[in-house]
Amino acid sequence: MRIALLGDGSLPHVRRWGEYFRGRGYRVELFTFEETPETGFPVTWLHRHLPTNLLGYLSSLPRLKSELRRFEPDIINALYISGYGLLGALSGYQPLVLSALGSDLLIDYRKHFIHRAQIHYAIGRAGLITVDSESLIPPALEAGARREDIIKVYFGIDRDTFHPSDQRPENGPLRIISTRNLYPVYNLDLLIEAAPRIAGSIDAEFVICGEGPERERLEQRIAELQLAGRFSFEGRLSPEELSGRLRSSHIYVSTSTSDSTSVSLLEAMACGAYPVVTGIEANREWIENGVNGTILKENDPEELAGAVISAAVDRELISAATARNLEIIEERALWEKNMEKAELRMLKLPGIG
Repeated sequence: MRIALLGDGSLPHVRRWGEYFRGRGYRVELFTFEETPETGFPVTWLHRHLPTNLLGYLSSLPRLKSELRRFEPDIINALYISGYGLLGALSGYQPLVLSALGSDLLIDYRKHFIHRAQIHYAIGRAGLITVDSESLIPPALEAGARREDIIKVYFGIDRDTFHPSDQRPENGPLRIISTRNLYPVYNLDLLIEAAPRIAGSIDAEFVICGEGPERERLEQRIAELQLAGRFSFEGRLSPEELSGRLRSSHIYVSTSTSDSTSVSLLEAMACGAYPVVTGIEANREWIENGVNGTILKENDPEELAGAVISAAVDRELISAATARNLEIIEERALWEKNMEKAELRMLKLPGIG
């Protein structure tokens, strides 16, 4: 079977999706507008002739159709429902699978009628829609999807890479880690503004793994708070490097203001870092407040600082949360198990097999 993937090849989620199907013996080719690191499957770069997003996509439709005629796919799978999903729907190939990545349904769909029109059109022509959070189902239904065509497929973790360690440091400073990229939606300001109170109450250090346009501004604010010596910016790390940082950290903090299921959260849970996260719906799908993590009620540095300090001194809570989080990861957050579910549903689509 030949699977044509349409998506942003610079995103690890898109490349992982392709690598899974390649590993299962399917012929996979990715069609993308973005520069893509080396993969185990072919990548065709689509030149965007116009700078504006929608017109840029549409102007590349003839080239995409030509490339698809060459590849002769059995399935089109677009990862991101607006933009790439629209192209998949306009390509004329069936069956069409749409994989929501979060902000397409949570942000784009609400932002502008043009995005809503794209998403409605694409969903109306899709035979299967994968989502990675319960929070994505209502907007998908609102956009015209049928409930029976939606399945949850979590962008889960590889337990060979992300797993706990009994070597987490017991002495020395409390290590607090964030592994979100440095974009406004992830609201790293909240953690930085909470840092003075945390550092004033306990010996703590802060590890920031991720990259993005906010870095210089965030570093400047840390310097203004005279906390530069307590923060380290690690940049974008390989999965193996990231898992090592998580295993040596005590508390994981996510201050995101919008998200579907966060793979960063799943990675932290798998590595035994105690989660302190914002109360967005997708986080509540994984964290029960006071049981396997802490859910913040407000966008408030004082509340965040208090939650971190309280967790730091409650060894019984952290021990129980770690055990429960490992159970949750095994139950529903393993990458291979989730992708097997997607594969089985795709094989049942009309015209396949």
